[in-house]
Amino acid sequence: MALSPDARQEFGSGGIVNRMNVDTHSVIWFVTEFSHNLWSLPMQIGIALYLLYQTLGWTIIAGVATMFISMGVSAYLGPIVGRLSKKLMEYRDQRLEIMTEVLSGIRIVKLYAWEPSFIKRINHVRVGLELATIRTTSMLNAVFSFVTGTIGFGITFSTFALYSLVDNQSHGPLTPQLIFVSMSLLGMLGGPLGAVSGFITMFFEAKVSFLRLYELLTAEEIDFTAIVRKPYDSHSSAADAVLVSVQDASFKWSSSGDAVLKGINFECRSKELVAVVGQVGSGKSSLLSAILGDMVKSTGDVTICGTIAYVPQQPWILNATLRDNILFGYPYDEEFYNSVIDACALRPDIEMLPAADMTEIGEKGINLSGGQKMRVSLARAVYSKADVYFLDDPLAAVDAHVSKHIFTNVLGPQGILNSCARILVTNAVQYLSSVDRVTMLCNGEIVEDTPFAMAVANRDRIFEFARRHIEERESRTASSSSSTVGSDFDTKYTEPSDNQKNAVTADADTLAGNGQSQLIMPDAGRTIALETKREGEVGWDVYRSYIDIVGVQNIAVFSAALLAATLGGICTNVWIKHWSTANSRAHDYGNDSEAAPHSVVYYLLIYGAIGIVSTLLNSVQSMVMWTKCAINASARLHEIMLAGVMRAPVSFFDVTPLGRIINRFSADLSRCDDMLPRAVFGVANNIIIVLAGFAVIVVSMPPMLLLMIPLFFAYRYLQKRYIYSSRELERITSMMRSPVFAQFQEVIGGVSTIRAYGQQSRFMQKSHERLAQSTRSSVNYNSLNRWLSLRLEFLGNTVTLGTSMWAILSMRYFGFNDAGLMGLVITYSLNVTGSLNWSIRDYTTLENTMTHLERIVEYANLTPEAPNVIEDCRPKREWPEQGLVEFKNFSMRYREGLDLTLRDLSFQVLARQKVGIVGRTGAGKSSLTLALFRIVEAASGQILLDGEDILQYGLFDVRSKLSIIPQEPLLFAGTLRENLDPFNIYTDHDIWRVLEQAHLADYIRGKDERLEFAVTQGGENFSVGQRQLICLARALLKHAKVLVLDEATAAIDNATDAIIQQTIRNEFSDCTVLTIAHRLDTVTDSDMILVIDAGHLAEYDTPQNLLANKDSLFSKLLEESHNVSSSNF
Repeated sequence: MALSPDARQEFGSGGIVNRMNVDTHSVIWFVTEFSHNLWSLPMQIGIALYLLYQTLGWTIIAGVATMFISMGVSAYLGPIVGRLSKKLMEYRDQRLEIMTEVLSGIRIVKLYAWEPSFIKRINHVRVGLELATIRTTSMLNAVFSFVTGTIGFGITFSTFALYSLVDNQSHGPLTPQLIFVSMSLLGMLGGPLGAVSGFITMFFEAKVSFLRLYELLTAEEIDFTAIVRKPYDSHSSAADAVLVSVQDASFKWSSSGDAVLKGINFECRSKELVAVVGQVGSGKSSLLSAILGDMVKSTGDVTICGTIAYVPQQPWILNATLRDNILFGYPYDEEFYNSVIDACALRPDIEMLPAADMTEIGEKGINLSGGQKMRVSLARAVYSKADVYFLDDPLAAVDAHVSKHIFTNVLGPQGILNSCARILVTNAVQYLSSVDRVTMLCNGEIVEDTPFAMAVANRDRIFEFARRHIEERESRTASSSSSTVGSDFDTKYTEPSDNQKNAVTADADTLAGNGQSQLIMPDAGRTIALETKREGEVGWDVYRSYIDIVGVQNIAVFSAALLAATLGGICTNVWIKHWSTANSRAHDYGNDSEAAPHSVVYYLLIYGAIGIVSTLLNSVQSMVMWTKCAINASARLHEIMLAGVMRAPVSFFDVTPLGRIINRFSADLSRCDDMLPRAVFGVANNIIIVLAGFAVIVVSMPPMLLLMIPLFFAYRYLQKRYIYSSRELERITSMMRSPVFAQFQEVIGGVSTIRAYGQQSRFMQKSHERLAQSTRSSVNYNSLNRWLSLRLEFLGNTVTLGTSMWAILSMRYFGFNDAGLMGLVITYSLNVTGSLNWSIRDYTTLENTMTHLERIVEYANLTPEAPNVIEDCRPKREWPEQGLVEFKNFSMRYREGLDLTLRDLSFQVLARQKVGIVGRTGAGKSSLTLALFRIVEAASGQILLDGEDILQYGLFDVRSKLSIIPQEPLLFAGTLRENLDPFNIYTDHDIWRVLEQAHLADYIRGKDERLEFAVTQGGENFSVGQRQLICLARALLKHAKVLVLDEATAAIDNATDAIIQQTIRNEFSDCTVLTIAHRLDTVTDSDMILVIDAGHLAEYDTPQNLLANKDSLFSKLLEESHNVSSSNF
């Protein structure tokens, strides 16, 4: 929450999530599982070398030399692994950055039918960069496996060779007594040496993760001292005390960027209402951000006295109840709370919610309209009882009568905040006569700062700005009605009427509006679906999915190589037994040539040949596992999960927090990339070793079967008890991780609001609580591992003790005198004990990691939307040619069991007609758009485009033929060209043409990169108005025959609104245009007006006819709107 704008841009939300998840896990995993090796491995190696020296003398130098060579190879490869790990993490950051952005704007992505473009971008990072690095890392893992597999044989072979050829006099020949003791000691040495390779690998991976975390924790932070904060006491301070003061200040968004605001001198006093106005991109919102400390101050001084409340232009809504969103951590005062609800015109909305103000508001307020979200944000500010209020255009997202109500009861001279300092960014010029002072910005500079009465008297810039807005609005109204409302602007400057009736109704619904609240209400008051987890064993279907993904052929090759390598290992040990027995016999017979028919070289060559073949087979199985099985699985798992999520309906994203989905693409996928192949490899390797070892022991000493059977059941009992608890803890850990990421995603979007209210400590405390819950399961998991370790060691020692005792008894009482075979059996009992312990651990790890695969498969199998393309039924390329839209007896509900949202609608929009769609909240206006784009499918009836039922075509074929300019303009990180033309099908000339038409060309030409100008995440380096113009340019470039405007001009000034309206009239004259609006003056020049009321078609006629009928619903709505505007001028 303290990161500077530069740092937030550098790391991005994806990079921060990856550090929170993967990097912290890597560091913790190293510290808890490997850090003890710093002292234990040297000690084990030292003890083993000392005992070997006592047994074989100085000839162990050959083994020591081999050991140092292998350690040198590992040390050489370690930094390479580190560099690859760093690149891999960077690529994961990029992928998660894109994923976060796409999922945040999934509705817009689906409306634009841009899924293929973003899937291609994500797959480019995943396959072209991330998996390419994983493939290289896998090759190195195979090399490490080769080194680990070679080291044991290499040390044994070199030591025995030197001993046999040079120094076999001091300790005698390699008899079974000597050779199997030595092999046990060499096994003691080989284990730690093999662990050294793993330790080096994990050390460099953890080092990379630690440095990445260090970079984040030491990144540049906001300079909180740049804004001087002072306490304020309204009782002891002067009535006109200056609460906000900015003197000769300049601000920029990044420390290396150009100044956005220059030479700012501004102040706001107690009880003063200052309006900030200006054209799109003039710096109005930036001024508030600068004063709040969200920009870099390069010169000047800024002082704020008292507490702060902030209403951002794009409201930030918590995933909590509506009441909690308003209280925002403050104590509940029922009387004041109710007065705030009424003042902010929220009472009618609350009464519509299933659990009133205790209704859970979904992530980003998905079950509220744009205006409702803004009023909740305003109510939060009012309830905080702050001294200074920063209000960024809160009236833009509501209709005229609600706007009037809010200004009168909250913002204005008689409002609930009239005793506070208020800085109001607004395009609602009708209220300028009621403010104390008007500040006008142009190109980042304050060009005028004066009371509005003086601006009118002097006919200066503020006067011209307001006059132009009023005239543009009225010119549109005049085109639809011969009667004018009001008179000249000069005669309208009067004081507002206090006794005018305030007809308070809720504002217009939007694509994220009230209709969707039905979609996402599984229980009254609950919006977000609880995350579920499976119970019991991981199903065979999950394992089968993994086998199918990896490929049966790859598994067959791996299994064959593994079996052959294991048999090779058995052959080497059997040959050692044969060799030692021959030596023992020769020694007993005084080196008789008949007792020892072959030379030492003969035995060494065959031993070496078998060992080399076995090592090569080990390398083959490692190579197949890491470069074929693991890569295939990683590529395919991401592919199917991405496809499943991108094909999911919008309703899934309404009830699923973004952090929960990102958790699957981050933690779960990372575990399947890294841990799953290791677990599969470990289980397969150890099981085959155990089976082979049991076979050798039982064949060599059949009575040992009596001991092995009960031990098998004891191991199985331990495994079942351990694996059940371990698996469920892993599932719980995965689930408990989701709320942590969900809260992070939520906080990162509202960090400016949190800082403004001074709520950092509260949100940090919530984060700590969720982390503590997540950590508890991890602590229990580690405790469970210690429980298992103790019992496995006990059982392992029981196996070794039983084997040794049986061997002694056999030699003493049953006359069994094959010492070599006895040594072989005891050696295998030791190997089997270790492998049994690891097989249980690895199988548990496999089962636990399969829970991550289980979660991935769950998302891969989400219920999809209708097919994107129906190959047997594709529309003509030119369809729709005319743009004729017809609803026939159309009804719609958001899901089964809910009431119909639209009921039996029948109307026709002729080709090239311009239709305004109006109605009150919940009427179903935006449901029409959802139905047209097939975001929600029909319950009955038809929608026809040029006479063809859209249900017969795939979703892409329908959505790609329509255009929309949404209320909340969304840009994606990338270039400007990518934001306009993600499929790269238009020429530069086409793009520049639409930029000219959208009045953006001059601005873009001023950028060095021009069309390659980098758009930051969410388009934050553009103003909201500029983003809306870019959305207009998208529609112009596509030039579909049907265009939908969903409150597209709600957040921009009237001048920019006029530009958009004029451009649409000129450039879409040959298209059908459907406009959803709460600024009714923007649709009065339409050919037809469609009024929706409670899901029914209430009115559908020309605006002239509807206005001629004073009893029409449209006429009443328009009259209310004009009364509000006219009363202020």
